[in-house]
Amino acid sequence: MSTESINRNTARQARGFVIAQLAITLLLSAILLGWYWPSGWTAAYSALTGGMIATLANAWFAYQVLGPSQSDEPATVLRGFYWGELNKILFTCAMFVAAFVLIRPVNAAALLAVYFFVHMTPAAVNIFSRRK
Repeated sequence: MSTESINRNTARQARGFVIAQLAITLLLSAILLGWYWPSGWTAAYSALTGGMIATLANAWFAYQVLGPSQSDEPATVLRGFYWGELNKILFTCAMFVAAFVLIRPVNAAALLAVYFFVHMTPAAVNIFSRRK
């Protein structure tokens, strides 16, 4: 198997993870909206915010690592992973600060619970896809 086909497969898998995270985010937000209706707006948009923080951070990481500037040099790939993970952590921290500062009122429990659930989605997708 060539390096190019491995890179294409990895990029396709990362895209699938991000799409799954987006779908779970929207599903959980809709569930919280319906569960707490008619006062569920706060829980729903807080959940949407938490899920989007996880989804956008992972999408940014995937783009930085698997994007157009990828290399076959092992040291460059490793450096890309380190920088990608550092940027992902900084992006996540900045988005949490922005969420808690700019969104009023915010349901912190919904935001954090959906963030952690969506953050774990790629692991669950990977486990279930290997059982096929």
